[in-house]
Amino acid sequence: MKKLYKIRYLNIVLLVILTFCILSVVGFAQEEKVVLKLGHHHNVGGLVDILSHKFKELAGEKSNGLLQIDIYPGAQLGQEKEACEGVLMGTLQITGVSPSFYSETADGFGIDVLPFLYSTFEQANKIFNESSVGKELDRRLLEKGGRILGWMAVGPRDMLFVKKEVKTLEEFKGLKMRSPESEIWIEMFRGLGARPTPITWGECYTALQTGVVDGMESPPTGTIDMKFYEVTNYCLLTHHMFADMILVINEKLFQELPEDMQKVVIEAGKEAIDYANQLAIKYHEDAMDFLKEEGMKFNELGEEELTKFKEAMIPMVDKWAKEHNATDLVEMIRELTK
Repeated sequence: MKKLYKIRYLNIVLLVILTFCILSVVGFAQEEKVVLKLGHHHNVGGLVDILSHKFKELAGEKSNGLLQIDIYPGAQLGQEKEACEGVLMGTLQITGVSPSFYSETADGFGIDVLPFLYSTFEQANKIFNESSVGKELDRRLLEKGGRILGWMAVGPRDMLFVKKEVKTLEEFKGLKMRSPESEIWIEMFRGLGARPTPITWGECYTALQTGVVDGMESPPTGTIDMKFYEVTNYCLLTHHMFADMILVINEKLFQELPEDMQKVVIEAGKEAIDYANQLAIKYHEDAMDFLKEEGMKFNELGEEELTKFKEAMIPMVDKWAKEHNATDLVEMIRELTK
């Protein structure tokens, strides 16, 4: 009889151990499902939307389905500026936005679009995902209530022209160039000798078509999305700016999540960003091939002209850095890209 009790006792112990092991593997078995909303202003199928869906997929996998990300594209939960502010206030939980929209919120934001600081995908990833520059910017936004999960490099921006084939800095003088309503773009064009003309993104096609402006600047993917190639003929490959996006979550919300969920958010964010960064390179290459097939003529800057462009921008960049507490960050970027 004692032997029978021992066997039963041993079976119970083994069952308890087995149950514990199963729960340990599952990890989230005792937790309730968490649903988070991710809103962005980009079109369905674009890079930001692809990044968002990859994040959703990875978050679901890593949490065994207990972390659900609901995605609202096309500005359903607000335009980009509203999304930026909403994540900091907590009215929106997660978003994918341009870092420069935080330039009035946290010192140093907007540095990613300063002209002629860096020009390649490799440099962008090194600066913002690997170096102390990115870590410092992450820290500054965290203090304002937004946790950056990663930086995505969308691609370099180049100059487009309607009628005039521009190849040198001298030829920029007096040209009416479309600019967003941003001090960085406006001061950049002034520094190049052009006449900046602020026009909203959605009205650029008509402005080019009707001659309101002589040209504008855009990444190749944007040129295709907005069909600017239909009303422009020439492209000068300046790579003067780089388009970046950040994936941001409200910090207060993040801290309220269980630790294992926080780990899932961080890991899924990093892996989604890595995936999107690789995809962005292919998107850029495909866009360039498409524009060439459509008949756009591309011109490259020679070393001598490139130096002239860079030197023309130094006063503007240094002034901006001083006004935005980013002089040290600009110098670090210059060292990283030597």
